[in-house]
Amino acid sequence: MSNTSEQINELLTALAKAQGEMVNAPMDGKNPHFSSKYATLANIRDATMPHLSKNGLSVHQVTQMNGNGMLLVTRLGHSSGQWITSEYPIPVSDRPHVMGSALTYARRYSWSAISGIAAEDDDGNAAQEDAGKNGGSTKSLPALPARKSSAAAKRDGDWPRFEAALRDCQSAREVERLWAEYQRDVYPAWNADWRDVAEEAFAKRQAEFSAADLKQTLQDSLEDPEQARVRIRDELIEDIQKMPTEADLLVWKESEVFRRDLASLPKPMQLAVRKAGATKLETLQKAAR
Repeated sequence: MSNTSEQINELLTALAKAQGEMVNAPMDGKNPHFSSKYATLANIRDATMPHLSKNGLSVHQVTQMNGNGMLLVTRLGHSSGQWITSEYPIPVSDRPHVMGSALTYARRYSWSAISGIAAEDDDGNAAQEDAGKNGGSTKSLPALPARKSSAAAKRDGDWPRFEAALRDCQSAREVERLWAEYQRDVYPAWNADWRDVAEEAFAKRQAEFSAADLKQTLQDSLEDPEQARVRIRDELIEDIQKMPTEADLLVWKESEVFRRDLASLPKPMQLAVRKAGATKLETLQKAAR
């Protein structure tokens, strides 16, 4: 569950700038029970706080009780006074070390999520499972929506659809765009194994194109330079029009892919893309009022 101040436009703008500077936290923690790696809370903080602070942002985490148990409340605040909060349920146990483990996991997960970095891991299962072991009684808040199971993903045809989309990519640029779409829209519903295999497939497909110059693509080689520039301009404008929210638009405009493609265009075409972005941003802001 999340809540926001009445206006969050300045916060989102600052967050987009911070996210353009941040890198994912190193996965330096290991869970021997699940053979998984994760980013420790210290690494997540080190990866985010300098960039958040630089842009007038701060993160606060506190616990509170409600009728069902304990919640971790994470608040992302901006110097303008605007804010976003998220709530994460904590399993209640009569064993302090179990509670501590669950709370640390919740802090890591919530901090990385509200900052927008990847620190994904599978050790959440450990925190939940440990809460029911060692003779400790547990009481949890209502479960959060579960990720799609492998069986459900197979039934829905997720993987053949993914493979077909990846095969259709004819350039490193197209791979990057598809990659970003899957990270934003599809990965949250997939389990870690599916995401890991997809990441390898994306990397392999991208490596098939020239690593020396990612702008050189199969389609580019068949076009004259002017046709290629027109296509890139139209693709950028099309991507802008697809953005569902103001936050998605601002993050996309700060991405490496967008910046590189925009920089490859002549000034008049850059102006057309920026104008499309400004128009889309105004439309999204009006819709949110």
